[in-house]
Amino acid sequence: MRRKVGGCPLFFSGMQTTIREIIRQFEALAAPVVEEERMELWAADLRQENGRWILRLMLEREGGAALEDLTRVHRQLSDLLDVHDIVPWRYTLEVSSPGVNRPLLRFDHYQRYLGQRVRIQTKSLQSGRRMFVGVLLQIEDERVCIVDVDIGLTWLPLAEVRKATVEYEFPSPGIKRKGVQR
Repeated sequence: MRRKVGGCPLFFSGMQTTIREIIRQFEALAAPVVEEERMELWAADLRQENGRWILRLMLEREGGAALEDLTRVHRQLSDLLDVHDIVPWRYTLEVSSPGVNRPLLRFDHYQRYLGQRVRIQTKSLQSGRRMFVGVLLQIEDERVCIVDVDIGLTWLPLAEVRKATVEYEFPSPGIKRKGVQR
């Protein structure tokens, strides 16, 4: 009988280095396919969700990534992963767009969304709170500046950012008035 730690076999526990190495290999394997499709690799991740391992790739294309494009990349990567066998256990491959409320993971992601509304969650308290929502004003080497809707201008150390996402503002529907047809 194999012992389990935190829902995964003991030999999988403490594998952060291995997971990072698998992700690095996956990104290297995916890069030529993604470039050939004229897309950008937004993020790659390998994690356990609901007892299953998910190998996730988020792709971006100017004007948006169509479902057909993502499906084509998925098929190509699935074939490559079958040949190269870089994940030593069962997993599910997911290929998607980062979505409208996309994660900001790298310096260039932040730069791309300057002037837009973002949501930033920090690891520890900053200015008495951990959640900030506002316009991304500036990014420097080690910190980001937003105009938070509640507390105004705020500088946050990038090392303290747990999660940052674009906060897409959907247009609000017009108020429906009685007797007015649309």
